[in-house]
Amino acid sequence: MEEKQRQPVSIEIIGLSQRELNTLFILKTLMEGTNYPKALYKELTERFNGKRHSYAYFCKVAKELAESGHLLLEKEGSFNVYTITKKGESLYQWYQLNFKERLYEVKMVIDRFVYDLTRSGNNPPVEHELPDEHRKYFAKLVSVMDLVRYVTLKAAMNQGHIHMAGIEEILMQRYGWVTSSGYHYKLARDMEKNGLLVGKWEGVTRTKRLLRITEEGKHHYKQIADSAAERVQAVQHYLISVLKFL
Repeated sequence: MEEKQRQPVSIEIIGLSQRELNTLFILKTLMEGTNYPKALYKELTERFNGKRHSYAYFCKVAKELAESGHLLLEKEGSFNVYTITKKGESLYQWYQLNFKERLYEVKMVIDRFVYDLTRSGNNPPVEHELPDEHRKYFAKLVSVMDLVRYVTLKAAMNQGHIHMAGIEEILMQRYGWVTSSGYHYKLARDMEKNGLLVGKWEGVTRTKRLLRITEEGKHHYKQIADSAAERVQAVQHYLISVLKFL
């Protein structure tokens, strides 16, 4: 079964550059009070310990924020200390406005998948569909193929026969997210081609194709579920970390 190589989960794939992460972290932390560069850096490395952080680059970002008037740089004895300014508070509010809603909406969908795949964490009720403007971003973070294959094979094992319109309903009702119908049917054809599903047309009009899982599909189900779980848990971890600063 052919697998597509996926980009590793990182701060960059969440939508923040290293500069933006440093900036957001510095502004948020200084909203709570004056602090020293080394203390700020130490907290950053503890919060985001899955990535290497350059102290020299961190200090460069802090210095540029001070030069642009977002921070106030002062001396306390022989040590530098930073304080956020009104301009810095406005920049932090801009980050909240432009990132928080999108990350929160996406995280609710991620939380539902994590709960379904691992039976751990929160399972937020679906009150509305993931907004259209956030779907492309969600697809950038996860493996859409793994998620749809997981839901499809699970439904086929539980229900016997399925059709892809029913998978769309499951995705919407259980997770609050759905891909395009065209993608679902293309993926179903690929799954048949790869021996995970076998199908037959229902009725003479051939408008609905009933699908059932094969032994090959049952064999690969756990692998697909594990792959999907690993990805959404990693994304969830990063989203939680970033949302703490928003």
